[in-house]
Amino acid sequence: MILYKYVDLDTANIIIENSTFKFSKASSLNDPFELTSLHYGSNIENDAQMTRFIVASMSYGILSLTRNPLNPLMWAHYGKGEKYDGGHGISLDRFNKSHGGFVFGIDPDEAGFNDNNKNVIPAKYGSVIYASTKPKSPFENSQNHTFFEGMQHTFNPNILEALQRTFLYKPSYWSYEEEVRVVRNVHRKNNEIQDVKKTSIKELYIGFRNSFNKKYLTQIKEQINESLPHCEIYVCGFDKSEWTFNKILIDEAIKRCIA
Repeated sequence: MILYKYVDLDTANIIIENSTFKFSKASSLNDPFELTSLHYGSNIENDAQMTRFIVASMSYGILSLTRNPLNPLMWAHYGKGEKYDGGHGISLDRFNKSHGGFVFGIDPDEAGFNDNNKNVIPAKYGSVIYASTKPKSPFENSQNHTFFEGMQHTFNPNILEALQRTFLYKPSYWSYEEEVRVVRNVHRKNNEIQDVKKTSIKELYIGFRNSFNKKYLTQIKEQINESLPHCEIYVCGFDKSEWTFNKILIDEAIKRCIA
């Protein structure tokens, strides 16, 4: 199984160079309701619940992955970059940054994302649960001291419900993301950035915005081959009959370019 990470152009350059991924604290994510499913009962602002929320927010980092590298909405929202000069004809989308980023395809086993001893929630247990109604009932291990005091470093199946309620419940309108999460303890300073084996990065997808730029594709191919020699490189291309993308091997994409 390969899981995918959509990133902007600047982040992609860091990953290509360093083979690192960021486990972001919940407060930095784009959903304002992150972690709020751990609240229950009528008084969500009591001291105990607020303490659990704050500690979980500060102690644990989330790596957001997905199952689909060709999702047009995901490209529009997360795969932003730059439209490079070059190519053939008049460029009408020069200042449009959507679809200008990258998607990385990662083997979660080789990257350590399924390791029970490295992850509070491994990828194999990290499928996000999309719900139209927010859960409000108490849950098992809702007061587990090790977890809610920020001291959990490994996966404990006995507190799975607490882990799910804290990190994996999201509103149903996010379901298009098909998200899979990996959660780690990042309480130590500057521990959000973590490296993986270069060989765990198996695929890389270049956004549609630069798919006709022969010069750019040739240059980025050389850069990726030097840093990630085991990585297969694809370019996103329009499907001729459906509102979706197809993946095209970069050598074939370069051949199709006019200039």
